[in-house]
Amino acid sequence: MTLSLLNQVTTHREINPDVSMPPVRMNIQGTDGIGKSTFGANAPDSIFIQAEDGLSFINAARFPQANTWEEIMEQVRTLAMEEHSYKTVVLDTTDAAAKLGEAHVCEKNGWSSAADPKAGYGAFYVAEENAWLNLLNGLNVCFQQRGMNVILLSHVASKAYKDPELEPYDRWEMRCNKKVNALIKDWVDFNLFANYETTLIKDGQKARGVSYGNRGLFTKFAAAYDAKSRLDLPSKIEFSWQAFADAYGAALGLPTNNNEAA
Repeated sequence: MTLSLLNQVTTHREINPDVSMPPVRMNIQGTDGIGKSTFGANAPDSIFIQAEDGLSFINAARFPQANTWEEIMEQVRTLAMEEHSYKTVVLDTTDAAAKLGEAHVCEKNGWSSAADPKAGYGAFYVAEENAWLNLLNGLNVCFQQRGMNVILLSHVASKAYKDPELEPYDRWEMRCNKKVNALIKDWVDFNLFANYETTLIKDGQKARGVSYGNRGLFTKFAAAYDAKSRLDLPSKIEFSWQAFADAYGAALGLPTNNNEAA
């Protein structure tokens, strides 16, 4: 007798309060030097997939720097399929990986660039999207079957944003193209923005921004940046793995001594 799908309906993911928190899929956006790699290195038993050379002064396990898209995929497959004790995989960075992905797609299809007329209308972006779907599927195996945290690190740049209800304005956006950005934002459960806390000081008719070096991790959408959280996290937390883990555990209702994802 076949079990009805109605008998398999669940209301939420079961959380065992006696074990560590469930793993997370997250994207950390931030400007150069804000501390994205340090955040990833402080996650439990982390290993880096390096699409760029950004770990010179950070003590963290890492694969050899990937120089091709195929090397990134091979490192993901290794973590997904082989036995190991790592609990977190960190991709550093999405925009560096995107450059390798673009080269891979062009070489595979015989195109000189994304704008090659031989690609036809939109063909490059379809091929690039498929490459990223394969990568995210591999990372999803690490997340779902191996119980690993997946942390994507992303540089940002100031870009013009067209709000359908307001005049265009500049905001921070990831450096990947719009389609890749959308894939990443949809896939992760936490798309967070790291930045220095800035205070606006008015001096007569002029205003200037002043920062005292305090860094925050912002969890909710704002005009200046995009952010989301599938849990009700505070709108701003300290920019550190432990602060995020504490907020994550509190949102799940776990005891404070269990606040270490995976």
